[in-house]
Amino acid sequence: MEKEATAEEMAVEVTDSPSFAGLSSDEAARRLQVYGRNIFSKVEEISFFRIAIKEIREPLMLLLLGVGVLYSLWGDLEDAATIVVVIVLLLAVEIGNEFRAKKAIHSLARLASPVTRVIRDGTVQTIETETVVPGDLLVLTPGTLVTADGKVIRSYGLQADESALTGESMPRDKSDGDQIFAGTMIIGGEGKAEALATGKETRMGRISSSAKTIEQPKTPLQKSMKSLAKKLVVVAVFFSVTIPLLGFLRGEEPRQMILTALSLVFATVPEELPLIITIVLGVGAFTLSRKNLLVKKIKAAEVLGNATVILTDKTGTITYNRMRVANIYPAEGTKAVLEAAMGAQTETSTSPTDRAIREKCQQEGVQPPEGPVIRQRGLASGKKSRAVLREIDGRLELFVSGAPEEILGSASGTPGPEVLEAIAKETGEGRRVIAIARRTVPAADRPLPFPELERDLALAGLISIEDPPRKEAGEAIARARRAGVQTIMVTGDHPLTARQIAGAVGIPAEKVLTGEDLDAMSDAQLMEAIKTVSVFARTTPEHKYRLVRALHQNGEVVAVTGDGVNDALALKGADIGIAMGVRGTDAAKEAADIIVADDNYRTIGDGIFEGRKFFDNLSKGVKYYLSVKSALILIFLIPVVFNAPFPFSPINIIILELTLDLMATSTFVVEPAEKTIYTRPPRDPKKTLVDRPMMKRIAFSGISLFLAVMVPYSLALASGVELQTARSIAFFAWLAGQVSLAYVARSDHEPLLSLGVFSNRMLNLMLLLIAGITVAVIGLPGLAESIKLAPVPPVPLAGVIAFAFCMIFWQELVKMWKFKSWQSGK
Repeated sequence: MEKEATAEEMAVEVTDSPSFAGLSSDEAARRLQVYGRNIFSKVEEISFFRIAIKEIREPLMLLLLGVGVLYSLWGDLEDAATIVVVIVLLLAVEIGNEFRAKKAIHSLARLASPVTRVIRDGTVQTIETETVVPGDLLVLTPGTLVTADGKVIRSYGLQADESALTGESMPRDKSDGDQIFAGTMIIGGEGKAEALATGKETRMGRISSSAKTIEQPKTPLQKSMKSLAKKLVVVAVFFSVTIPLLGFLRGEEPRQMILTALSLVFATVPEELPLIITIVLGVGAFTLSRKNLLVKKIKAAEVLGNATVILTDKTGTITYNRMRVANIYPAEGTKAVLEAAMGAQTETSTSPTDRAIREKCQQEGVQPPEGPVIRQRGLASGKKSRAVLREIDGRLELFVSGAPEEILGSASGTPGPEVLEAIAKETGEGRRVIAIARRTVPAADRPLPFPELERDLALAGLISIEDPPRKEAGEAIARARRAGVQTIMVTGDHPLTARQIAGAVGIPAEKVLTGEDLDAMSDAQLMEAIKTVSVFARTTPEHKYRLVRALHQNGEVVAVTGDGVNDALALKGADIGIAMGVRGTDAAKEAADIIVADDNYRTIGDGIFEGRKFFDNLSKGVKYYLSVKSALILIFLIPVVFNAPFPFSPINIIILELTLDLMATSTFVVEPAEKTIYTRPPRDPKKTLVDRPMMKRIAFSGISLFLAVMVPYSLALASGVELQTARSIAFFAWLAGQVSLAYVARSDHEPLLSLGVFSNRMLNLMLLLIAGITVAVIGLPGLAESIKLAPVPPVPLAGVIAFAFCMIFWQELVKMWKFKSWQSGK
């Protein structure tokens, strides 16, 4: 057996790469061929065959298969052949829909594939994590997920959370030469590391390859629907046994009653109910991905439409995140200010603000200070500034940049009025103001902690960063407000900057609270304040989490955006955690339920309305499905009570079940959004899907479909026609009523004329299918007889279809009247 290569052994092969320029693109491509893709464990592909086996093993499907076998043994040869065909078709529909839904969900993982920053060809590049190879130089910043085992070659106060591997909650300091491991998280400092082992050769890879594949857990809605389905199975089996038993006691043929019982079990057991949920959520999640919302956890697709509050960042979400230096104070000291600002950066400082300052330095011809970084303090422990200690020409220089109030508080002397005026002027225009300070540190003070070094600072100046608000953000915020969704902006910027940007996009900014204000408030006071305040400035991630808790205590459904390592707490605590895909850290993306690929607030708003749409569609599909099932039970129960023959033969029931499953699982998934989703308030998440109003609609629709079938059937029997002809009339009435109900069920509030009668293409295809079945039964010799039907003359058939249409479409008249009242009251 070959000895497994360790990271140390692999280092011999890869440390010949340049220490600071990184690998060349050609060399990286060659090593990718040698070492393979950086994948910890192979993701199991969605298999049609595996889904088929899983579906066949489902208890409800096993019950139906058992019914089919028994029916084949008891029924005629022709009936047996027909039911085998129908069972195969039903299984194909079930498995095909499940495959489509799971394929859609599975594809989201590829769309949200992680990326890694490395140094290649001498520049920092963002590449797919799968393409990281041994020898790559990894750029490490707070919130970065380490993607390979390696060795730190430059540390500026690096700290790593290794709890994923060791279980230890305390972070570990990482110095030059220390090992880092794939799957761990950088939570502090900056640095670079050389990748030594990737993929299955990493420590995490060895653990992952031995672990079993874990299926995505069911959402609460999926669980509740499965529970409801089990209860409805009891009801279905009860009626499926009771109705034939009563028929037997009435004197019907035992064999025919057994076949009827089996057929009723086949038709009334709600095996499609859990599948409707899976399809709508899966396809809905995939639809969101096309709108730049990548759903990581399928429960988010379920909850998204219920959001009542969006707790959003400012930078990059409400603004463009196109940072540029707008002004420097004092103007005559521009080069000195920029030199000090560059001193406060390291080669791994890659934030948008850092890049904007570097671009300005290039324009002005300013070079960064030449001197190694001795130590660095990042934005941590509630600090709104960072500090870098350098050795320049034999002396120690401390450079500090960050929030003006924090820098000025550590500066020597009192800031002059002109400095305060400059800050007020720039923040009043919505710009971010960064103060830059420096200090020469005595050699004896070198080992002192940063809080002791950061005193008596000399203010170098101020840099104003401009990031204009997005035009579409204002439109999206207004649209969300009309739909009952409040937007709250939480930012670390100056209160005046926050007020100006919030006002520009339509967020009420008459009152702005700061982090200090929040610290002074009790939880009860904060719960009251957040009812009227929509802008919070100079906040920390801890403040954001506290705001989430206060909103929850007020009964709100909260969506939170975040991008930093410390935002993980708020993202996890929210009902829907939304990470920024462009500027978001790996830590934020790991904690989130959804990733916004373009960091745009409008995308979040669109997602909420999309979530409302497919929750509506889920409700419509379930309501339609249960309405038809209840109508079928009534159609068999009432004849027993009145001692009349059943309207459908057993084989008729099985064929009708096929058309129902096709329509219930295919048509409502693609139903377009209703106009009311943009103006109605969010749905109360405490309400169950099948609530009292839905039960009323199910009852009305079920009774309507029952009458659409039983009235022409009863009239046909009363007129003396043969039973098989009367059953044919009932069969065609059912088809017409079923498809009519599907059109009516497209909305509970908006009439078809407003929706567009033929705007659902899948439903139109189902209409053509039903019409084709009708024409085939009438026109093809022998087909009607083979399924226990008789041809019906065109004129009576047209009358039956018209009557079924009228019995269902009365609901449209009610909707038109209510919709006009709603429009006039807007």
